[in-house]
Amino acid sequence: MKINEYRSAFACWDSQASVRSKPLREATEATEFYYPPELVTGHGELQSALGADRLRRLLILHLYAYLDFTVQLESHIVLPVTTRLGTGRAGLDLPVAMRRDAMAITTDEAWHGQFTFDLIERIAAQTGVPPRVPPAYEFQRARGLMRESVEPALRPAFDLLITYVSETLISTKLLMLPRDERLPAYVRGVITDHGQDERRHHAYFRALLPHFWRSLGRRDAAVLGALIPEMIVAFLGRDEALEQHCLAEAGLTPDQAANTAMELREAFPAERLLHDSRACVRYLVELGAVSQDMIEERLVA
Repeated sequence: MKINEYRSAFACWDSQASVRSKPLREATEATEFYYPPELVTGHGELQSALGADRLRRLLILHLYAYLDFTVQLESHIVLPVTTRLGTGRAGLDLPVAMRRDAMAITTDEAWHGQFTFDLIERIAAQTGVPPRVPPAYEFQRARGLMRESVEPALRPAFDLLITYVSETLISTKLLMLPRDERLPAYVRGVITDHGQDERRHHAYFRALLPHFWRSLGRRDAAVLGALIPEMIVAFLGRDEALEQHCLAEAGLTPDQAANTAMELREAFPAERLLHDSRACVRYLVELGAVSQDMIEERLVA
């Protein structure tokens, strides 16, 4: 696709977007699992160490953290960028159709925050497990450090790039949760709705990337390109503080939670980072923003 060609993925947005066509989902049956154990680092060891009741509670807490992570990401990172894109304040000369679609994404993301908040409330009411979420996430800490490392004039471009990365990663969690029939139908349904919207967002940011990258000077492109592997790790890498939080809330003492999280450091499947980032990375490699070797060296370290 040439840079001046844009094929919108939003032609049927008015009838297909979840905010336009999907009501808030009512809670259905309770089930044993609310989150796949396989997505928890060291799940095999934890299953035998925690027992059934504490394991179930741990999985519910991980689901809360996943959902809250989504709200934090979209509210604080994606929405400001899509608003600037839609209102023509992102420093890019975009076709009107791309600005219009950016506003549709803004609407989608606000709705995702609302229905995710609602879902957390429904799960808490059904399970009796309070939705205690971590005070912050690793991606927020890492993002803050990276953003501070670039000069102030480059931070709007940094914000757009990290939004591109977040919107084009195809996480195992987003793919696995809707398909896992061990989970309640309403939980799977909400995440399915989210994923369907995100496919349109992925297509949009894929089309936006050449406009953005070619607007950068060589020096700025080099500075931002060097941060791309760290951006991917920030979103997809292990969050040990989150794991420790969930273990403590599931019933371990603070010392037990800290020691258990530390012992599981080698259990995180590093190959998942390469798998979940392959589309995001492919587009960047095609533009010359990064090399495949550079990405692999960092993600499998």
